[in-house]
Amino acid sequence: MPWFEALGFVVFGFAVGTYGSMIGAGGGFLIVPLLLFLGNSGRVAAGTSLAVVLLNSASSTVSYLRQHRVDVQSALLFSLAGIPGALLGAYTDQHLPHRVFTILFGIILVLVAARAFFTRDRATTSETVDEAADREAPVPFEAAKPGRPARDFVDAMGVRHRYDFSLWGAIAVSAFNGFLASMFGIGGGVVQVPAMVYLFGFPAHIAVATSQLVIAITAAFGTATHAYYGDILWLPALLLGVGAIAGAQLGAHLAARMQPGPLMRWFSLAVLFAALYLIYTSINKH
Repeated sequence: MPWFEALGFVVFGFAVGTYGSMIGAGGGFLIVPLLLFLGNSGRVAAGTSLAVVLLNSASSTVSYLRQHRVDVQSALLFSLAGIPGALLGAYTDQHLPHRVFTILFGIILVLVAARAFFTRDRATTSETVDEAADREAPVPFEAAKPGRPARDFVDAMGVRHRYDFSLWGAIAVSAFNGFLASMFGIGGGVVQVPAMVYLFGFPAHIAVATSQLVIAITAAFGTATHAYYGDILWLPALLLGVGAIAGAQLGAHLAARMQPGPLMRWFSLAVLFAALYLIYTSINKH
């Protein structure tokens, strides 16, 4: 591989890592189109992309853990639900054509992007610790209900986050998302983040940070399965991964300073890009 091509992979990986970490996605929605453009098959593009997504999400997770914005308990539950789907997604790539499925998935992503872009910022119970102390009669957060785990914690920036969510609904989404993420090599944040925010009431910053740990765990299993089938181009994956690891640190730093509204609108652009690409390539596939 020429040096300028290798450098191009590293630079592209840095851009993908920064953007993917900032919006809570793995970045595969950008890597897969590049690999297909270079003439690789769909399953090789998915497998190689997922390996890079693993490195990117693992790097950004470290930063988000330092910010105390990762809901570790929820991430582990969602990951356990997504692992079987990640294994099945890589297996499906080997045997089944998924042109119609890809088109349907692209349509779903268009709807997700539209909702993320046009929905007003939801009210959350996030507040600074000082603000909470200044209130004369703070309202206590309700204890966890059956099937609705409650979370109440303060991040490294002094913001308190309080929310609860439907456990079984979140597990169902995570299981399906693990399958989609592994099958298409996109990591899964394009589905996981809006579901956590709009369906289950997670604060946007917590959803972005938590999704990175979910992606890292499920991508590890999906990558291992794709490696077993010989779907990974190791040199491009390594070069892209080097850039993505560095970019993920920058993306996590930028995300901590963005308001939830603009953050989700940035996210909607990424989702729309992925959707249009999937639809276009499926319709024009010979």
